[in-house]
Amino acid sequence: MKKIIPLLLLVICLFACKDEQKEKTLDTENKIESTDDNQEKEAEKKNNNYQTSSVVKPANIDLDKEVENFIICKKAATERNDCRNSISKTITKVFEVTEFKDQKSGYVIYDSIRPIAERSKSWLQLGTVTQQTIDQALEHTNRGGLALIIDTAETYGHVVVIVPGESKKSGSWGMKLPNVLSLSNYKPEKSFSDKSLSYAMKKSDDLKVFVRQ
Repeated sequence: MKKIIPLLLLVICLFACKDEQKEKTLDTENKIESTDDNQEKEAEKKNNNYQTSSVVKPANIDLDKEVENFIICKKAATERNDCRNSISKTITKVFEVTEFKDQKSGYVIYDSIRPIAERSKSWLQLGTVTQQTIDQALEHTNRGGLALIIDTAETYGHVVVIVPGESKKSGSWGMKLPNVLSLSNYKPEKSFSDKSLSYAMKKSDDLKVFVRQ
């Protein structure tokens, strides 16, 4: 019995240390992202050569309001498919496209976006998320175009919309990332209209970049 007690204490200590290490790692990543954001903001203030006129804004839609409406919709949802077409509806309104409309429900649910984009000649898949594909997609967006990042790991993979602006260095991703519109069906309260891609998705080769030509 005397030998068992120290052994149990050792096991408990090991688990506690692992949990503490996980928390420290998460805190470190958050601090890195926060530091990077602050550095980018300072750089923007000092950079007088940046031409904001080169950025073409899409249709005058309040994306913050779209996020707010989505969260309200999810809170009141009673059926599985309730609000799952919100991102399709927003994309259609903002960019005035027609392929995501549906005769029965008005707009297709979000997991229909990927197969539609893959089949359509109006869409081009740039490939996995890399600095090159991100830069190409953001340049397209800044000219008024539509660019999506889709998690292809599963049928119901998350879909985000790249918003106009500049990319910013992400410490956790090790590359410069754009801001995105993210309507999270699994965690609606985590939705946002203008934060870094790193807040919406984890880095993965399953993330694919699509642009509408």
